[in-house]
Amino acid sequence: MAEVMDEPVARQSGAVGWVIEKLCQAMAIMAGAAFVIEMLLSAVSVMLRALIGRGVAGDFELVQVLSAMGIALCLPYCQLQKGHVFVDFFTLWAPALLKRFLDAVAALLLAACSFFLAWRIWEGMADLREYGEATMVLNLPIWWGYIPVVPAFVMLGVTALYTAYGELRGRA
Repeated sequence: MAEVMDEPVARQSGAVGWVIEKLCQAMAIMAGAAFVIEMLLSAVSVMLRALIGRGVAGDFELVQVLSAMGIALCLPYCQLQKGHVFVDFFTLWAPALLKRFLDAVAALLLAACSFFLAWRIWEGMADLREYGEATMVLNLPIWWGYIPVVPAFVMLGVTALYTAYGELRGRA
């Protein structure tokens, strides 16, 4: 059903493509680091619970924040690599030109949604900061967790625009 991709689909073109690719890779590496920290924190907390009956204080709060940050930071690279799930049941019959056009439209819709979400997350972060909301156990300001999420969604929007352009030019 799905097309097999034997070669990488991130075909950067020129300086803009190179910058987008490197930024996406850097965000994916940061996401990986967040997931590794999350894994180590969870492992240590479980071991401490088993050994002394008490885990790392606020471990679930940190895992929540790190998960949200990691997932958001992975999205631009996933878009660049065409790693998002898509349903091609209705377009199996379609010629390549139509598929590229539909992929470009989908990427443009993703860009619009990404920029909208970046704006709303920014506004939500500002509200959380203004009201001083903090986590229950560690009393960490909640808005801190939003800091990498906003640029991640902006980068997702930029990457979606770039991939839409590539689809329309026949390079993606």
